Amino acid sequence: MLETRLLRIPAPGNGPIPLGILERRARTTDARLPPVLLLHGATFGAAMLDLPREGYSLMAGLARAGRAVYALDIRGYGNSPGGAIMEEPAAQNPPFAASDEAVADIAVAVDFILGREAVAALDLVGFSWGTITAARYAGEHPEKIARLVLYAPLYGEKNLAWLDRIADPRDRSRLALTFGAYRPVALADVIGRWDSELPNNNPALYREDGIAELVFETLAALDPLSETRAPRAFRCPNGALADMITVFNGQPVYNPAKLTMQVLLLRGAEDVTSTDSDALRLLSQIAAPDKDYRVIAPGSHFLCIEKNRSRLYAEFDCFLGPWADGSALAG
Repeated sequence: MLETRLLRIPAPGNGPIPLGILERRARTTDARLPPVLLLHGATFGAAMLDLPREGYSLMAGLARAGRAVYALDIRGYGNSPGGAIMEEPAAQNPPFAASDEAVADIAVAVDFILGREAVAALDLVGFSWGTITAARYAGEHPEKIARLVLYAPLYGEKNLAWLDRIADPRDRSRLALTFGAYRPVALADVIGRWDSELPNNNPALYREDGIAELVFETLAALDPLSETRAPRAFRCPNGALADMITVFNGQPVYNPAKLTMQVLLLRGAEDVTSTDSDALRLLSQIAAPDKDYRVIAPGSHFLCIEKNRSRLYAEFDCFLGPWADGSALAG
């Protein structure tokens, strides 16, 4: 039996808007397993990692082994309201909640979890844009990270398809000026984004019926303004896209030489956002002697909620096994 909670923690600098963090755990946890913190990507918040359908929650899959599992919503996403910036018209403010702000939010969440669990370090998992924020934080605070998983990693490689999609056509080193503080994401956007990752124009090979709709409904339910839009849509900060412009121009925003803990890179074989060549370059530059890279086929950028997700979950479960010497557990 798993227990599920939504926790509120103070924002960095004790700001007025608290951060939301999901917690999943068995009533009895395995004392040999460090807690795990999951970090979401650029569009879908933490709720995508805990979908309300049997077999579709990465959080639940990890918690069943006896871990305490947490998933943070960076400011402006899901359970972490963005305050005035997210309430004003998007065009009135620049892209909101980029990696600098995200790393500050992660720092607060990590310290909260370490105190709550009375441990010295935790396991950190980032997905897509979350690999950027996870790697930045881990490089700055290696003593607090036992093991690091970068799923669908982004490092620093030219990606022309993404630049065509989000860059300013007059200056491809910056985000298009049409992107303000946030953007609305409708169901059609969810389906279109996912389908853009799938080869052969056959989503049924990868995705079960109704899952895209479930992702949208789960996230839209967390946005109190989703019903005021036509079509219905949830808001998503654009700061992550500003970070991705830098990365997709071939410029890394974190230093893998600072990653000295155990590291695992994971990606789906058909992922065109996180590429094999970029992952191999990142792997070669990670300082940790204990590092690995695994590719799962079939699988797109959204493998964690595709038909083949059980293989991904198994890789997480294997890598995040009992901590050998217990040093991470000594709070």
